[in-house]
Amino acid sequence: MEVELSLLRLLIEIDRSGSMTAAAEQLMYTPSAVSQQIKRLESIVGTPVVERHARGVHLTQAGRLVAARAAAIETHLSALAVELSDLSNARAGSVDLGVFPSFAASLLPDVISTFQAAHPGITLGITSSRLRDLQQMLQARTVDVALAWDYAQLPMTTPGIDTEVIAVDQTVLLVPTGWKHPGPVTLASLASEQWIVRTGGHAITTVFRRTCRDVGFDPKVFIESNDYMESQAMVAAGLGLAVAPKLTTRYLRDGVTALELGELPERRILLCRLEGSTHTPADRALRAILIDVTQGVSSP
Repeated sequence: MEVELSLLRLLIEIDRSGSMTAAAEQLMYTPSAVSQQIKRLESIVGTPVVERHARGVHLTQAGRLVAARAAAIETHLSALAVELSDLSNARAGSVDLGVFPSFAASLLPDVISTFQAAHPGITLGITSSRLRDLQQMLQARTVDVALAWDYAQLPMTTPGIDTEVIAVDQTVLLVPTGWKHPGPVTLASLASEQWIVRTGGHAITTVFRRTCRDVGFDPKVFIESNDYMESQAMVAAGLGLAVAPKLTTRYLRDGVTALELGELPERRILLCRLEGSTHTPADRALRAILIDVTQGVSSP
């Protein structure tokens, strides 16, 4: 049995008002239109739903049954309207975010606290992992959005994934605290220094080597480290200099100083989505907060 919602609402209003005329006024129908609609409803349900009497109308037993079910449907539809409004206005929903480790160790707590304060009704899921894993998570739809990074000299191009640059992360020079250098510090002036670099063909090492060659030298690599905290430990021990994204120095190890050196290439922070994916209100709310928090690093 298929019944139009308008017919059910009409029956509910007749039951509330006890009058077909009052129901017509409330729903802005003509009295004849109400009569026609009730005949349609009775034809669909196969039995009379209203009885007329001197003081108006009242529902038959079948009419009361239909009206009760209709009222329950109306309640559910009203609740649905509220829930849809909450979703569309970012008051409810869920969003899963993937982040890379150096972001997780620096700005992620700020993102979480800001998001939860602004959108307490949205469930936020967080996964921290390496870039390759994050790309696979996007493609498997286990995360909705992911943060990644690249360098303009080595752009990230992954089929099926859209990227948006939301900030840039300055690359800084790490030196032992108290380190002295004769004259202005330029990259070319550091040609004789010993270096600690990331291992495994890491992108920062590739672009650092290229930049050094552009100014006329190949860096003398002494240690290849597995992560930035290892690099800081080696720098603190006076074993060489290193370069690192500024985000990784938010919690700088004792004995290490970070110096700005404009010649070093900047790392781009990317917001990644699966190509063609729907941008939900929860996604958009998270994007706004990610941009706001990462703008504290620098502007793209």
